[in-house]
Amino acid sequence: MIRTGGIVTQLIFAAGLSIVFAAPSFSQAIPNPPRPPEITAAGRGEVTVTPDRAAILVSVESRAASAAAAASDNASKMAAVFKALRSAGLAQADITTFGYNVGQDPRSMRMAMPPQTLSVPIEFLARNTARAIVRRLDDTGKVIDAALAAGATSIGSVQFSSANSDEARRNALGMAVAQAQRDAEALAKAAGGTLGKLLSMSSSGPGGPTIPYGGDTYFSYVAEAGASAYSTMINPRDMSVFVSVFGRWEFVPGPSR
Repeated sequence: MIRTGGIVTQLIFAAGLSIVFAAPSFSQAIPNPPRPPEITAAGRGEVTVTPDRAAILVSVESRAASAAAAASDNASKMAAVFKALRSAGLAQADITTFGYNVGQDPRSMRMAMPPQTLSVPIEFLARNTARAIVRRLDDTGKVIDAALAAGATSIGSVQFSSANSDEARRNALGMAVAQAQRDAEALAKAAGGTLGKLLSMSSSGPGGPTIPYGGDTYFSYVAEAGASAYSTMINPRDMSVFVSVFGRWEFVPGPSR
C-alpha cells in the first residue's frame, strides 16, 4: 500500500511539474499575427459644370488729413455704391462687408521720410470692401459698371460658382471610386489573386468649383466726354470639379502552383 501510494504521489508530482513548465512566461511579448496582404489603389473623378453666379469684391478708398475725415468720406461714397448695387438688381442680403480698415496711408508715410518730412503731410486711408453676389450671370458686367459709376475705386476679383457643385462633386466621387476599384482588381489579378472586401476608403479634393476668374474679364473704359462708354464684358468658362479617392482592399492569393 505504501509503495502504491508512493507511485501515485510521484505521478501527481510529475503532472504538477508538467503544468508549471508548460505555462507561458508573462514577461515574454506575444508576437503579433502576420498582417494579411492588401491592395491599395487611387482614383480620380472630374465633372465639368457651368457657372451660374458670381461674387464680386467692390472696394472704395478715401484719403484725408485725418482718420475721421477719411472714414466719413468713405462712408458717404460706400453708401452710394450700395445704392447702385441695389438698383442693379441685387438683394440686400447679397451685399455684405468683406473688409474695412482706417489708418495712416503707407504711401504718404514713405514719401514723408527725411528730408521731406516737413513738406509732405501724412494722409489717412479708409478702405471698405463689399462682397456682392450676382445670381444672374448675365448681370455681372452691369453690376461692375454700376459700382464703378457710383464711386468704387477698385474691383478686387470676380469669382464664379455653380449651384450644382454638390451634385457634381458626388458624381465625381462615384467616378473616382469606380476607377480605384478597377485598378485594384487589375493589380490583384496581376499578382495572381483576387480582390477581397473593402477595408477603407477616403477622399480629398476641393469642395466646389469656385475659382478666381481672370483673363476674360474686361473692365469699363470711358472715353472722352461725348464719346460712348463700353460696358464691362464677362465671358466665364466652364469649371471642373475634381476629387481623388484612396482605397484599401484585402488581397486573396490564388492557389499555389
